[in-house]
Amino acid sequence: MRFMHIKPLTQRVATVLRARRGGVVAVAALACAVLISACGSSSSTSSSTTASNLDTTRVAASIEQSILGERHLHAKVVCPSAVPQEVGKTFECVATSTSTTKPFVVTKTPFVVTIKNSRGYVTYVGK
Repeated sequence: MRFMHIKPLTQRVATVLRARRGGVVAVAALACAVLISACGSSSSTSSSTTASNLDTTRVAASIEQSILGERHLHAKVVCPSAVPQEVGKTFECVATSTSTTKPFVVTKTPFVVTIKNSRGYVTYVGK
């Protein structure tokens, strides 16, 4: 069996490694600062456009997850693209699913969605 003998680092090599580590930390910190500042600037411009309309893509995804969790069916839900975010307003989304046994039947189920508050909380029920 051979044993390797590892030599201790010389003072010069240790100094170079510390300097590189410090440079990597500085670059990582700078990258984080750039990402954080970019997020802050994008949210102020997009919040004015999303404040008037409901995020219907998120509503559709929520309905799809409910169908999968309760009925164990994969469905594709389509909601209107522009719905004003007004408390009490209702609109309809349509879920399309296919049965899991032969004969494979495509079923379309409408869901009535009601906007409950100005922060995007909704409730939905299948017809």
